[in-house]
Amino acid sequence: MIRSVVAAGLAVWGLSAFAQAPQFSCPVRLDLLTDIAGTGPGGLDKVIYGVRARDWKPEFLDQALRRYEACQAGAPGPQSLKDAERADAQRQFQLLRGALQQRDHLQALETRQAGTQAAVAQSGAAQISQSSGTLTWAYTRQSSGSTLASTPRSITCAEPEKLPEDLLSLSPQSQLELPKFYAACAKAQQIPGSAAVLFKESVEELAQERQAQAAFISRVRTLVAAPTQQQTDQSVSALEKANRFQSSSDPAEKIASDQLAELRRKVDARECAEHGKRAGIPEELREAQYLIEWATPAPLVGMACAAARNGVSFRFSAKSLLSKDSFEVKGPSGVKVVLARQQTAEGIALLVPVEGTVQGKTFAVTRQNLQVLAQQIRTALKGQ
Repeated sequence: MIRSVVAAGLAVWGLSAFAQAPQFSCPVRLDLLTDIAGTGPGGLDKVIYGVRARDWKPEFLDQALRRYEACQAGAPGPQSLKDAERADAQRQFQLLRGALQQRDHLQALETRQAGTQAAVAQSGAAQISQSSGTLTWAYTRQSSGSTLASTPRSITCAEPEKLPEDLLSLSPQSQLELPKFYAACAKAQQIPGSAAVLFKESVEELAQERQAQAAFISRVRTLVAAPTQQQTDQSVSALEKANRFQSSSDPAEKIASDQLAELRRKVDARECAEHGKRAGIPEELREAQYLIEWATPAPLVGMACAAARNGVSFRFSAKSLLSKDSFEVKGPSGVKVVLARQQTAEGIALLVPVEGTVQGKTFAVTRQNLQVLAQQIRTALKGQ
C-alpha cells in the first residue's frame, strides 16, 4: 500500500514537473532556447528551463524575452551596448518562433508514425510496413501454375493505380493482404481523395473476382464428377466462356482449367465421332485430315462436328466406281467440294480438294483459290 502511494506521488510529481511554466533566472541564455526545436540531443523530451521541448508554447517565448530584457536592463554597461544586445535578442526570438514551428512539424510526424505503427501492427500483414510515418505495402505477382512469386513492388496508400490490372495475378499472399493494406491506410488516414475511389473499387473488385473464381472452380468439379450424359458440348462451352481466370495465381484455378481442357477433349472425341458417323464419314476416314489451306490440314470429323453444333447440314459422300469422295455443307452459302485421297508421311488419309462449288458455281481448286474456298467453307460451317 505504501509503495503504491509513493509510486503515485512520484508520477504526479513527474507530470507536474513538466506541466509548469518555465522558470527563468538571470542571465537568460538564448543558446539554451534553441533546443525547443526538438532536433538536438534529447529530442522533443529535452527539458529547457523546466519544460520539455514538446510542451513549449509561444507565450513562453514572450515570457523569456521579457525576462531577458529585465535582466539586461539591470546589468552593468553602457546603454548603447544594451540597445544593440536587445535588438539582437529580438531577432533571435523571431528565429525561435520558427523553431517552434519546426517542433510542431516533428510532433505531427511523431503522431503520424505512432498511428502508422499501430496500423501496421493491427493489420497482421507481413508485407505492410512504414517509413517516416508513411505506410507502404510490398506486393508480388505469380504466374498461373508457378510456385515462384515475382520481385516485390512497393506502393503507398496514395498509389492504387500501381496495382496490376488483373488483381488475380497477385500472389495468394498478396491477395489476402490487399484488403488489410486498405484497412490500414484508412485507419492511418493516408488515402488522399484522388485515390480513395480507385483504392476502394480495387479491393471490392478483388473480392468479387475471387468469389467468381471460386464459383467457377466449383462448377468445374461438379461437371467432372457428373455422369457422362451431362458432359456435353453445351455444358463445357458454358464453363469455357465463364473462365476468365487463366492468369490467376490460385493453384486450384490451374487445376480446374486443366480439368476443363481434358473434359473438352473427351467430349469432342465422343460427340464428334458420333456427328462424323451421322454425316456419312466412313470408318476408314474417321481420322482423315482435310487440306483446308495449303500445308494446314483440319480433321474431317471436326468439320462435321462444327456443322452439327451450329445446326448446319454436313454430308459426306464416299467415293464409288463412278464418283470421288466429296462433302457438302448446306446453308445460306452452300458449298460442295470434290476430294482426292492422299497419304501423309504418318500414314493418315489426307483429303485434297480438286473441285469446288459455291452457290452453284463450279471451279477447279488451285493454290491460288484454295484460301478463298477455305473461307467459304468456314462461313458455311457457321451457318452464315
